Amino acid sequence: MSDNATGGDPSPVQTTAGWQAVVEDMAATSQEYRERGWTTLELHPGDSVLVDSEFRTGLDVLLPGPEYDELESLLDDCSFTDSEVFRAEREGLVYLLVVEKDPDREVAVFVPAYYDLQSARSTLETIDAAGELRLFCRRLNDDYVEFVHDEPSPFLPDV
Repeated sequence: MSDNATGGDPSPVQTTAGWQAVVEDMAATSQEYRERGWTTLELHPGDSVLVDSEFRTGLDVLLPGPEYDELESLLDDCSFTDSEVFRAEREGLVYLLVVEKDPDREVAVFVPAYYDLQSARSTLETIDAAGELRLFCRRLNDDYVEFVHDEPSPFLPDV
């Protein structure tokens, strides 16, 4: 293993200040929900990307198996009918913190995500034209949980 001191390869997004800020915001916001009596689940994706294929179009986040299992078990009892989206843009990346909420049961799932703005342009146009954004929280074997958002603008960059 060698260090790349010349900066030829980009740093993994998870090591950037922007990503660390999203994770810190997730922890703080989740704590605020818990203080109000909500049950929360914080997710920690290993990867995040906008996808546009015949199988899925939307925001795709890859979760560790145990976190995916926790999320999947919440779906047995919860109906996530509301959401909040926090967005920031920095150095060509769009960072998101999506809070999927079941207000009746007071359960919130926190999904941090990001995507590269330049490589996502055509997918963003597809999402905007469709008038919805689908958030896929998946595990490595391609099982996934899907959240559908009828208003995609909170996920999209400022024009």
